[in-house]
Amino acid sequence: MKKTIIITTVSSLLNMGFHTYAQNTIAYTDPESYYHKGIELFQKKVYAPSREELRHYIKSTQQSLNANEFNLTNAEYYAALAGLYVKAPDADIEIERFVVNHSDHPKAKVIYGDLGNYFYNEGDYNRAIQYLEKAVNVNSTSTAALEYKYKLAISYYQTNNYSKALPLFNEVKSIASDYSIHSYYYSGVINFKNANYDAALSDLKKVESVSPYKTEIPNWIANILYVEKRYEELLAYTEPIIEKPNGRKIDDMCLVTAEVCYFRDDFTNAAKYYDKFRTFRKGAVSNQVTFRHAYSLYKTEHYEKAIENFKKIAGQNNELGQQAAYYLGISSLKANDLSAASAAFERAKAGTFDKIIQEEAQFNHAKVAIDLGNSQQGITELENYLKTYPGGKYEDEASEVMSDVMFDANNYSQAIAYIEGLTKKSPKLNAAYQKLAYNQGVLDFNAENYTKAIQYFDKSLLQPIDNELKQNATFWKAEAAYAAKLPEVSSYYKDIINSNAPETLKQKSKYALGYLNYNSKDYKQAANYFKEFIKVRKDESNRQNFEDAIVRIGDCNLAIKNYDEALKYYDLAIKENRTEKDYAMYQKALTLTFLGRNQEALQIFDRIGTQYPNSRLVDDAWFQNATLELDKGNYQSAVSLLSKMVRERPKSGLIPQALLKRALAYSNLKNYEAALNDYKVIVIRYGKTDVAENALLGLQQTLNILGRPEDFTAIVDEYKKTNPQNGSVENLEYESAKNLYLNEKYSNAVASLLKFINNYPRSSNMYEAKYYLADSYYILKDNMNALKYYNQVINDNRTGFVTKSALRAASIETSVKNYKNAISNYRAVIISSANKRDIITAWQGLSEAYFYSGNQDSVIVYSREIINNGGDIIMGASNKAQLYIGKAYMAKNDFGRAEEEFKKTIAMAKDINGAEAKYYIGEMQYRQKKYKESIKTIQELASEFSDFLYWYEKGFILIADNYVALSDYFMAKATLKSIIENSETPETVDVAKKKMKEIENKE
Repeated sequence: MKKTIIITTVSSLLNMGFHTYAQNTIAYTDPESYYHKGIELFQKKVYAPSREELRHYIKSTQQSLNANEFNLTNAEYYAALAGLYVKAPDADIEIERFVVNHSDHPKAKVIYGDLGNYFYNEGDYNRAIQYLEKAVNVNSTSTAALEYKYKLAISYYQTNNYSKALPLFNEVKSIASDYSIHSYYYSGVINFKNANYDAALSDLKKVESVSPYKTEIPNWIANILYVEKRYEELLAYTEPIIEKPNGRKIDDMCLVTAEVCYFRDDFTNAAKYYDKFRTFRKGAVSNQVTFRHAYSLYKTEHYEKAIENFKKIAGQNNELGQQAAYYLGISSLKANDLSAASAAFERAKAGTFDKIIQEEAQFNHAKVAIDLGNSQQGITELENYLKTYPGGKYEDEASEVMSDVMFDANNYSQAIAYIEGLTKKSPKLNAAYQKLAYNQGVLDFNAENYTKAIQYFDKSLLQPIDNELKQNATFWKAEAAYAAKLPEVSSYYKDIINSNAPETLKQKSKYALGYLNYNSKDYKQAANYFKEFIKVRKDESNRQNFEDAIVRIGDCNLAIKNYDEALKYYDLAIKENRTEKDYAMYQKALTLTFLGRNQEALQIFDRIGTQYPNSRLVDDAWFQNATLELDKGNYQSAVSLLSKMVRERPKSGLIPQALLKRALAYSNLKNYEAALNDYKVIVIRYGKTDVAENALLGLQQTLNILGRPEDFTAIVDEYKKTNPQNGSVENLEYESAKNLYLNEKYSNAVASLLKFINNYPRSSNMYEAKYYLADSYYILKDNMNALKYYNQVINDNRTGFVTKSALRAASIETSVKNYKNAISNYRAVIISSANKRDIITAWQGLSEAYFYSGNQDSVIVYSREIINNGGDIIMGASNKAQLYIGKAYMAKNDFGRAEEEFKKTIAMAKDINGAEAKYYIGEMQYRQKKYKESIKTIQELASEFSDFLYWYEKGFILIADNYVALSDYFMAKATLKSIIENSETPETVDVAKKKMKEIENKE
């Protein structure tokens, strides 16, 4: 429309020029050609050349005596307009000159309008105003005046001069025209800005359904109704439109509707309309609106979305930020995100703007710390609360919570001392005392502090409130007395059996009494208790003890020479047991020998080597077989079996006896030189064993047979050199060095033992001396020297310390990641030792060594050996083995199976293995990008395993990593800040600070 007005005016003037030219052909002289060329170029909108032609015409015509005044006036007009269109600096001056020089000319009356239109179209409203004001004055009664007034009003509006714009809009809107509708809109907006809401509403209603304003007008009307507090009318107007917008803009409408609902406590609708507002309104939103949106979501239990919005302002250091942090904490509690709640409450309690919120936050922060398992921090926080807010809102509840914490306190002894220091104890506190004392007793029992454990179990029994706790305390007191070898232990177990204790405790007591009598060699009574124990059928909870009891009944009967009964139970063990089958077979074969059923025994001894090639009893079986063959006169067969044993089991403790038996067999075969060699080996290498004297006798007899009795003296002299008699200088020096070790003076022991080994390299004491030297180095943490001498002890195989040396050497090799050697040493333990505890320890070492060397299938094999074959011998061994099974599957990236195995570990006990298992579940979830699940898992770790500081703190570092992965830097920083401020582990604090810096660099 705007350009049409200008073009129409110009076109009419151009037509006038052309018509004049057509009538006045006489005037067509050379200067006139410039005029017509300029007009032609103007018509083609080639303004710069047009202006040049017209100005040339003006200049040449002004010098002419018979100038065409009409064309000259037209030329001046079009030259001025052309200059305007090409933005010539003097264009408006040229037009002003035209108006002055030709004030009566028709063109002078339209040129201000043309000039105003031009600047209006260019968006130069200040200059448009300058000319439109003149155009309105010059053309006050013309039809063009309405257009000029409208555009002048728009120009005033665009330059924020509402006081001048409004009267013009009011004037224009009163006259029916195309400009009337637009003027209603602008006058409505100005009236709104002027707070003249009734007038604004009246104006805007006129254009509510008119394009293009119908998309915007509802927002204006809603705002008017809101500021005038016409809330019922507002809701009646806005809600149908929000439901069906039909292309209308409704962002402001959603906001004011939400605000009305919010302040009416209609949080359901408030949350709905705030959500819609955030959908339609992109970009920044005021903090107050964000808070109200979040609070509405919180009140309607949409906690996850509430958390998202509270976080946007919770970090601000002002009253609104403090309130947002508090409600962020409450929302996080509702969403079961304790870590987030803790961080939020910590932020809220640090603020001083709202004292009520500050108190609430401090109390809640303490409770969350307790829920997270950090009871000590929770108690400290509650104490601070009581000091800061004496007589505060939560004073009574804080005291009650502190009392409740004692039920689950990690530092039981501190809680016990606290209760003992109270002059008045409520029934609730007495119940807490019973449980606390019992728990502390269990801790001391597990730490093998048996005397202390008994003291705490006795304290627990002083308050027999919970009958189950009472019975358990009575039983574990007996177990502690058993471990401490107290004489009264038998009566403790008998009291349990004769009480109303649960059947499980009675059964365990019978089993313990069985062993008490077994160890004191009262085999008949022991067998009776073991038989009583196995009357109750086995299940998984007592399977190992059940199977062990069957074998022990056989052993008891064997000891009292009740061979048929012994065979009965060994057969039962071989048939039903999962463990100790090789032992039962060996004992059965041994029993058969006592019955004279040697052929059957031979067959069973043979089967042990075939069925259980890795059994610790294989060398025993071979030895017994050889003995039987020897007794039968099958000397060559005996030699073969014994030679195989010496060759394949060189580290067996039976080697000296095997050599003695083989020497006897060789003698019977009249192979005296071979017998002589075996006797010599015993005398020289095993001179301190029980068979050495028999070997000397056999040696003497053999030399006599060979006719070389004179050689005996030299051998005896050699024996005496390597086996000094008591009271000799050599022996005194050895005993002195050994006593330094036994008296724990390890540095002095090292010096003395080294001196002894160097001075007496051929002494039989040297082999023991090497062990004591190795052990002294080990205790002094000189692992490399310790390893050197442990290996010598193992290779010499001349003492009873081979197994211990192999275990220690394996441990050192593992610590320096030399897993191949560690595995070799642990295998040597399994072959050489008859001690089940040593074997379980070796299996543990193999599991660890195979894990770190990457052989996860072997980890699983040996871990299952521990669980299935005696893991209860070493406290916590089964738990750790179960953990390693999970770790092995995790290393194989079989996360599903790993999680199953870790959950089994956690179910076994709330110990360090459970804590580690819980952490790894969280780590696997993190690696699978299940960040929220990982956070929840680690929060459970913090609650259930807070005793285990390493995994507790490592877990919170992982929580921070999860928040970073979720781009939730507020919570990540809050978590790390809590670690930095509360951890007493420098390494943990350093890691937290590093991660904090990384986050700050990202933001």
